[in-house]
Amino acid sequence: MSQRLRNETIRPLRWRNVYREAELYKAAVRVYTKPLFLWRKALNVSTDGKTLYDLAARGLNGLATIHDQLRTERFIFRPCVGLKYNFNGKRRTLYIPPWEERIVDLLIYRLLSRKLHYWFSASSYAYRDHTYGLDRCQSRIAAVLRSAKFPMYVVTRDISDYFASINHEILLRQLEKLVAPEDYLFQLISERIRFAYQDETGSHRATIGIPFGCASACVFANVHLTELDREIESIPAVHYFRYADDILVLSEDCSAALLGKQKLQDGLSKLRLTTKASHESDFVLTTLQVPRDSTFQQAISFRHLGLQFEHGGSVSLSRDKQRKIQNLFRFAFRRARRRWQKIADPHERARTLIAIACQTIDKGVRNVAILDYYLKHVTDTSRLRLLDRWLAEEILSLVFGGHKKGNFAKISYEQLRGYGLPSLVHRQRLIRHGKIDSPFFIWQQQKADRAFKGTVASRSRAASTVTDFSPCPEAAAPEKPVREGGRLYMGVME
Repeated sequence: MSQRLRNETIRPLRWRNVYREAELYKAAVRVYTKPLFLWRKALNVSTDGKTLYDLAARGLNGLATIHDQLRTERFIFRPCVGLKYNFNGKRRTLYIPPWEERIVDLLIYRLLSRKLHYWFSASSYAYRDHTYGLDRCQSRIAAVLRSAKFPMYVVTRDISDYFASINHEILLRQLEKLVAPEDYLFQLISERIRFAYQDETGSHRATIGIPFGCASACVFANVHLTELDREIESIPAVHYFRYADDILVLSEDCSAALLGKQKLQDGLSKLRLTTKASHESDFVLTTLQVPRDSTFQQAISFRHLGLQFEHGGSVSLSRDKQRKIQNLFRFAFRRARRRWQKIADPHERARTLIAIACQTIDKGVRNVAILDYYLKHVTDTSRLRLLDRWLAEEILSLVFGGHKKGNFAKISYEQLRGYGLPSLVHRQRLIRHGKIDSPFFIWQQQKADRAFKGTVASRSRAASTVTDFSPCPEAAAPEKPVREGGRLYMGVME
């Protein structure tokens, strides 16, 4: 990065210099198009009780009003709704602002992310533009391990309840160095940090934490840890990676790894943050014997960001992701049991189950993204071969009843492959050679079909409503909209 770009980035930002009406409309398009494939998103309401369709009913006039308030520096954030949710055992509170606030919130995220792009650490990969992200983070970790001369010292940390633990005073002092404190932009940022919200106990003003579920919280999360990022990445012989609140330190030098670990602990203490004890790991990747008094435990692999990084640089599926993929097939077979249980002929039942498995891989809404994402990064195919074997055994157990060694004598593995049994090993080869298209279009079609199943609204009408800002939404909302199935969508955090 050039010194000129760094100087431009850290110059105090002012609202009149960063705000453009076009940026407001870009943020509005993003908010409008989020519910394009799942209309129930548009029925989410906040403290004002209004849906996206109520906002769309005003068309461009509503956006013109927001622009006028921002241009004259009169826009003020209204309270959010605080909803408590359980995500696979993790209890979190999501803060849902009114739709107008969502647009301005996303606008602030986009403006700050763009202006601070070169100021952020190159070791931070979450909530950045398209050149960063989880793919790039995991690929670089694997590249470091492949090129390393082992042993490699590994320090992993996960910040406890990061978004809800950020100290307001510390964060605002950090932002004062980036945004002029007397400017309207700083006023908007302060309102977003010391945000107002309502829950089942009444109205509140947050005294700690940033609003998880709001787009602006993502850029605040990166600002809060950037000084720590720079301190650790400046240590010679240290490779540092941070994805949101997941932190990884790699080094071939034990003393450098220990220094990185100490600076990490000190830096988090200064920020008044803690780490999850269950996620604190200090490993040395080696096949040699480690001294008993060593700080680092000997290991041949470690799990980080959903992948298992092996000694030598190979990447495989972690056990929990392997079980997750198995559950995709188990749930698909369970949902379709009325279809295959009535088939008496074992060969025909096997063909039906194989068709269900193929449909799970090729046409599943979330399945395609889950499978193809991990297949893209995995280099060690041993667990993929085990998954292929498991799928064949699972299908035969449903055909003949129970996992028995003699099932393959009745229908061989070659016969199952002849019936079209999918292979994850083969699919991985197709993905790595670019023979399988992006799963987005499959996801798009399936989302649209599920969204409009059993409704009178058409996809074309909904699309025109969202993209054209029609003043007369075609899909009418009920008089008292409800939040469907606990599904909430968090802007850039989705």
